[in-house]
Amino acid sequence: MPRATLTLLFDPTVLGESMSSVSSVALPQQRTSLIALKAAVATFAATSAALAALYYQASRDLETQRAIVASLQLEIAKEVAHAAELKSDLNAARSDAQALTHRSAQLSSEVQNKEKALAVEKSKAESAQAALEQEKARLPAMPLRIEMRRSAVGRGLVAMMTNTSALHLQVVMTTLNPTTGAQSERSFQIAPGKKVEFGHLEGIRFASGDQVSLRSAGFEELHYVVP
Repeated sequence: MPRATLTLLFDPTVLGESMSSVSSVALPQQRTSLIALKAAVATFAATSAALAALYYQASRDLETQRAIVASLQLEIAKEVAHAAELKSDLNAARSDAQALTHRSAQLSSEVQNKEKALAVEKSKAESAQAALEQEKARLPAMPLRIEMRRSAVGRGLVAMMTNTSALHLQVVMTTLNPTTGAQSERSFQIAPGKKVEFGHLEGIRFASGDQVSLRSAGFEELHYVVP
């Protein structure tokens, strides 16, 4: 290598100028790198803060959702219990309905049997009534004449009953006051062609509208209304 060249390389002045030139070029590059690094750090910090906020919010939302799920689970459990209770009530109602249906069938059968028995009894009663009417139709009228007069003591009316037959009559007399509902019964005998009287002195006070029934064996029942 030529001496001149070596001299230039090891010349302090030349070497200082070279270092100064290198430093002037490297310094701006370092500043740019530092600014870029600070920007990256700031971006990372902002991103971290945003992620932290998102994580916090997500945690809050998750807790809220857990609370909602727990509440829904409790409501579902209540509904399940209520449904089980309703099912039990429904089964009981079905059992009661079946029992009522069975009882209704029994009652219907009993009613039908009673209706049949009642129809039989009614038929018997109608037959007996018809026979009684026929028997009454064959009975002669009671040979008894009834007349009314005012009481001599001024207390009600007096009934005068005369036996118009040649027979001795055993009579049962029933009186009814339709207004008061008072009713009395008296038995007496009356000889052929004789007359008996009943009034205040005999303990009976007849009044207008009183209903009198007279019965004697072998004769048709006699009905009389006091005028």
